[in-house]
Amino acid sequence: MNISYPDLPVSRRREEILEALRSSRVLVVVGETGSGKTTQLPKMAVELARELGQEGRIGCTQPRRLAATSVSRRVADECKVEIGKEVGWQVRFTEVCSKETKVKFMTDGILLAETQGDRELRQYDTIIIDEAHERSLNIDFLLGYLKQLVKRRKDLRVVISSATLDAGRFSEFFEK
Repeated sequence: MNISYPDLPVSRRREEILEALRSSRVLVVVGETGSGKTTQLPKMAVELARELGQEGRIGCTQPRRLAATSVSRRVADECKVEIGKEVGWQVRFTEVCSKETKVKFMTDGILLAETQGDRELRQYDTIIIDEAHERSLNIDFLLGYLKQLVKRRKDLRVVISSATLDAGRFSEFFEK
């Protein structure tokens, strides 16, 4: 997987974001629509996982099926990999992933369903909840679940990404 970063606002803050991920297990990223949060944060998480010698997946939730599939294709294209190999996706009734998949894009409902079979979400090193400002029941439940899970799993990182969140409120939520 060839990781490179296009010239986007989030990419320009790559070192700052990586340092924040190294020093904190929960990170809230707020940036304007089009800043590159959705496509660049997963690649940064892969970069950090490689640096730390972690073998798990990076899980990225999207509120809609179309977003999960189209973003995965964009990231696979940027990394010059075939979709379904290192970068994959899953929505209801369809999964395009393999044992090689390092970055998995999915709807929030898929991640929620995965908690039923694997309460510790052991296949993931990092979970990115994108578009958290869309505040659905699934997203709210996942945030509460992940708050408890990061207390049990000291190796798990959670990134909450949004265009319009109150970062302070979300940070406080995870600190309590």
